[in-house]
Amino acid sequence: MPHTASPRVAPMMRSTAVSGLAWGFILFSLALMGLLALPLAPGENLAATLGVQSGSGGLTGGVAWLTEHRSGVTTLLMLGCLVTLALAIALLRRRPWARRAFVALMIAGFVGVLGGAALTPLTFGLLPDAATTEAVNAEDPVAGLVGMLGGLILASTLFTALFAWAGWKLTTPAVRAEFEGTPVPAEG
Repeated sequence: MPHTASPRVAPMMRSTAVSGLAWGFILFSLALMGLLALPLAPGENLAATLGVQSGSGGLTGGVAWLTEHRSGVTTLLMLGCLVTLALAIALLRRRPWARRAFVALMIAGFVGVLGGAALTPLTFGLLPDAATTEAVNAEDPVAGLVGMLGGLILASTLFTALFAWAGWKLTTPAVRAEFEGTPVPAEG
């Protein structure tokens, strides 16, 4: 009986872009969780070190609310980091459901960052006149508001671009095939 060779199935190639995306979000989640845990470290309370006090103190209502509810906001951010970390690990392990869930996460991130970028100038626009007048005075610590606003808009733009690219990349035929374990369709 002659020996017939069975066709060899080539191992699935793992996309460098998907692996890099997953590792980037794993590292980002871990770093953010570390930063969020800093106030829990022994020693001086971080909020006291930064001079954060209850009450508005001239801050806008939204900033004052965030200051007063920082433990709840920190908890929500920590949960978001844990979800992102779990999805990034599943994405790295090429779980089919993880690709779809990560695309949904990228869409939510895109919309959230875009909405945050739209609200940032509004927040600075609602500051009391004294704070906005001092924002152009280089001798006052409030002077960094204008630079901070520019930095926030730049970071928002970069995050929006990252989320849009990641969402697009995870929906390409080659990446879909990688997660579904099917042959990569030829590009025409």
